[in-house]
Amino acid sequence: MRTAIVSRKRILEAATTLFSRYGFKRASMEDIAAEAGLSRAALYLQFRNKEDIFRELARELQEEAMGQAEKAMGAAEPLAERLRNAVEARMLRIIEIACSPHGSELMDEKNRLCGDLWVANEHRFQAMLTRLFRRANNAAEIDLAAVSLTAAQAAELFLHALSGIKGPGVTVEVYRKRLAALVRVCITGLGASASIAR
Repeated sequence: MRTAIVSRKRILEAATTLFSRYGFKRASMEDIAAEAGLSRAALYLQFRNKEDIFRELARELQEEAMGQAEKAMGAAEPLAERLRNAVEARMLRIIEIACSPHGSELMDEKNRLCGDLWVANEHRFQAMLTRLFRRANNAAEIDLAAVSLTAAQAAELFLHALSGIKGPGVTVEVYRKRLAALVRVCITGLGASASIAR
């Protein structure tokens, strides 16, 4: 059992290296097996094809990102920092991949092979944001009644605004600047004082 877990980890690490180096289409199962130091037979015992490997990598990446986002939302920091850190935890690795030499291809494959995972995590993240805004409202960090919004509506609106700051070719640095500005606007718009919105 432990050998299988180790082999699986080595396969995923090898695939990450090769997808980054060559892109998805040029990396073969044979290449992945060689990079992982395994036979092709051992590789096929773990994964049917490279699509399965890619999907597992995407699932692991998203699970890790969502865990970090949830942790950021629960931190004892000002609301703006919690919100910014949560979005960065969820998005920065994706932005890094998109900016890589094979980023366009990898993003296309993400959409083709893992679109359902992304949609599910988008809903999960929206639910997390709803809880964050509800807690912030209860703690008087924001005033949802003043802007006639529920926590769920504020979360949905924020997510729509987030999709607009990505843009093609955006770098991590540009994304972080845009995100910081968006968070300030959002938190101020939800009735936070200037000091809380910073």
